[in-house]
Amino acid sequence: MRARRYWAFISYSRADADRAAAVHRRLERFVVPRRARGLVDPRGPGARRVRPVFRDVDEMVAAGRLTRRLTDAIEDSVAMVLVASPASAASRYVDLEVRHFLATHGEDRLVILAVHDGTDHPPLPPGMAGIEEPVWVDLRGGARLGQRDLVRVAATVVGVAFDELWRRHVRRMRKLVALWCAAAVVAATVVGYSAWQARTAAARSPEQQRAQFLEWYQRDRSVPEVTRPFELDVVRVDDLDNDGLMDFFVVNRTPEFCGSGGCLLEVFLTTAPGRYAPVLQQLGGSDPRVRPAANGAKEIITVDNFVSREPLYSVHALRGQAFALDHYEFCDGVIFEMCQPTVISPVSAPGRVAGGTAFRERPDPSGREVTVGAGQTVDGGSWDPTVIGAVEGVEWYLAEIWKGYCGFVPKNAVGR
Repeated sequence: MRARRYWAFISYSRADADRAAAVHRRLERFVVPRRARGLVDPRGPGARRVRPVFRDVDEMVAAGRLTRRLTDAIEDSVAMVLVASPASAASRYVDLEVRHFLATHGEDRLVILAVHDGTDHPPLPPGMAGIEEPVWVDLRGGARLGQRDLVRVAATVVGVAFDELWRRHVRRMRKLVALWCAAAVVAATVVGYSAWQARTAAARSPEQQRAQFLEWYQRDRSVPEVTRPFELDVVRVDDLDNDGLMDFFVVNRTPEFCGSGGCLLEVFLTTAPGRYAPVLQQLGGSDPRVRPAANGAKEIITVDNFVSREPLYSVHALRGQAFALDHYEFCDGVIFEMCQPTVISPVSAPGRVAGGTAFRERPDPSGREVTVGAGQTVDGGSWDPTVIGAVEGVEWYLAEIWKGYCGFVPKNAVGR
């Protein structure tokens, strides 16, 4: 029996993207109780969690059929979760996805989440005509996906009877509560020592460190042109250099600090309580990630470039007193946590790309040609690409075509 790559494929209209993203997060975080793991469908990618789940984040372009990437993902999924609404019922692409799933899997592992407003029966794509008793969950009127409904979805996805999974899930949650209570009792026995520690640590608590940082930022980063308080968004707090002090990722959303490329993201290392050093600045880009590095510090990972619609991850490493771009990583459609990335090293002497060169979505002659913006194919005479990296292990380069849109070109297309 062939193992599948994904537990589920989420089919949805772009109008319901926020609801689909929330379901995606909740489903991948669901932990299958230990005593139920032997009951899950052996074709799934793993029994501990319901992950990975495939959710396409590309914008569809008029093509008249599903891409090979989507049909492969559907066929490589155990189940499908349909986010049902008037928008998805009218979507040609949702209908194509549902039809392909039913043709290759049947209807037993199809779950419908009704997310539209109102109390009427959820509208469904035409391809579901004839399905009499689908498994569906009522999230109409903005209702959240509660624990019982989440277990119902997970049970259908992993192939375990709902009553069996719900009973074991409740038992697991009771055990967790019991463990938390036991931990609280243990903590109470050392309250005297903890009180002394708490007084010492109060000055370094995350809340106080955050308040101290924001006060410093408003005072130290002020400019004469801005007389009102900054509109600040601390998007991440982390200990980047392993010194026990919190470091801050802040986006300044004050209009004077934003432009067509987005708002300014700044990263600050806390050198001492109340003292901060800027170590990275970027305009626009995604919310940053971090991961451990070999030297005990952490790497900062941002997304400010794309290959067609796939993200190109910029990995920044701590060098001395600042973070610098170390390399790029490209996952080619695989979720970041599971991919074996193509690694691209920045180049110091960029070179020029020959006119008429075809830019590829991956470093291989068989890769598809990249698109820019709303599906435009790259015209060699209309752009001024810049080589920004060399692919490790093969003779290909990464070039930025226009405003963060990138593609791969072979070595013989790059001159000095």
